[in-house]
Amino acid sequence: MKYERVRCLFCNTGKEEQVVRLIQEKGWGRAVFARRIKTVQKNGAWTEVMHPLLPGYVFVYSGDDEDRHAEFSGLNHVIRVLTYGDGTEILTGRDLEFAEWLWGLNGKIDVMKAAQVGDRVEIIDGVFKQLHGTVTKMDRRRRIARVSVETEGTPKQIWLAYEIVEKRTEGTGDSHGKLNR
Repeated sequence: MKYERVRCLFCNTGKEEQVVRLIQEKGWGRAVFARRIKTVQKNGAWTEVMHPLLPGYVFVYSGDDEDRHAEFSGLNHVIRVLTYGDGTEILTGRDLEFAEWLWGLNGKIDVMKAAQVGDRVEIIDGVFKQLHGTVTKMDRRRRIARVSVETEGTPKQIWLAYEIVEKRTEGTGDSHGKLNR
């Protein structure tokens, strides 16, 4: 489906999946909510579990020009359709960029492969996209890594979220996945 408009709905926390299903059943577009796959230990074994990344937020991608504000607002568990100060509900700017990124992932932010201090990485999103660097420090609690990158011959230290950094295999240019906590 090609979408032209993206909206964000605020719903009851824990009801995101139900709202997504209702929107798709009614044919009002495709809906996703951001989910992070976390690795947790249960009964002595590690298992992957889905958790909402932004509890209560559902993104709706539609290909029509219809104003569905009333329909979305009337859905079970939807609290409101989010709008900008001028009343516009169609996402723009950085909000739209985030929604498009989420669309590309189908709402799922996968488990990331392990990396450690000293590993070569590539930045895969954001302002520094496609730059290469070396992990110099990691903050596992905050899920960020300090990466040393060279810009114009000068090394710079920047802190980046694990999600936008991929580990690289030296010599091949291949990446092996994102950082892990």
